Amino acid sequence: MSNKHFAFTLAEVLITLGIIGVVAAVTMPVLINNIKYHSYDNAKRKVLNSIGEAGKLLAIEGDLNGAADAEDFVKNRLSKKLSIAKMCDSAHLTDCGLPSKFLKTDGKTEMDMPTVMKGGTSNSVFNNGSAETKAYSILSSYGFVTGNGYSINLFYNGACEPDYRNSNWHFSQNTVCVNVIYDMNGLRGPNIVGKDIGLLGVFYPNEETRAVAVLPADYDYSETKGGERKAVSFNEAGSLCDSFGSDYRMPDRNETSLMAINGNLLGILNGGYWSGTMGTTGAWKQDFRDGDIVMEATNKGRTIRCIRR
Repeated sequence: MSNKHFAFTLAEVLITLGIIGVVAAVTMPVLINNIKYHSYDNAKRKVLNSIGEAGKLLAIEGDLNGAADAEDFVKNRLSKKLSIAKMCDSAHLTDCGLPSKFLKTDGKTEMDMPTVMKGGTSNSVFNNGSAETKAYSILSSYGFVTGNGYSINLFYNGACEPDYRNSNWHFSQNTVCVNVIYDMNGLRGPNIVGKDIGLLGVFYPNEETRAVAVLPADYDYSETKGGERKAVSFNEAGSLCDSFGSDYRMPDRNETSLMAINGNLLGILNGGYWSGTMGTTGAWKQDFRDGDIVMEATNKGRTIRCIRR
């Protein structure tokens, strides 16, 4: 009996390699994006666990507010709770690994690294310089590098106020004690808000203090079709976030406040946005123009941005 040997023909091998190539071309960008997202998300969690927890400890000890300015706060208060490798004033932030220029969340619009909290200029964090606020008009930032290598641009509001959750109206920027722009990889790219550059805020100076960190690029307008802003009710907003996938949700009240305070970095200068937090008479709505936050009836139409869990 003769022995028969079976093998692939050259045509079959080429077809198989072609199929593998097509599958790789389709799946590789998704895998790369997922790897990058997890890297950015891990950085966000580390910053939240370090600076956020240090802020909470200072609040519990009654030492979060009352410092003279950002430099005083970092040098004489935060440094007692957090490992700091290097410090830089607002005129020398690049010495602490912070880029002098970066891109907003659209990945196209360039802006200078902010050095003031509010001033009505392109070089401020909060976009509306004329808005009423009890706490400050202009607050200069202070930079430092954490022990684990993150570059930090910190804005400090020593007159931050307690939570207004039982009030129907207040300014979000008055309740933030610490506002942070962080860069996870220093001067290296891509230097885009929502990717290697993220945001953190510590709200309320007492035992109610809360720290939140967001990657704004996780957000998606409610009006993806045609690029026009779409107003939705509170209940529709929740369903809309669910429709993006199981890993998306509505931002809570402090998260929308953090975005509004950093409106210049996101390129959002006005508009009312739903938060996912209910109040006693409705849901909390955040205004990006002047920073006020108010409870509104849930059937009103507002914009929504959804965040990843």
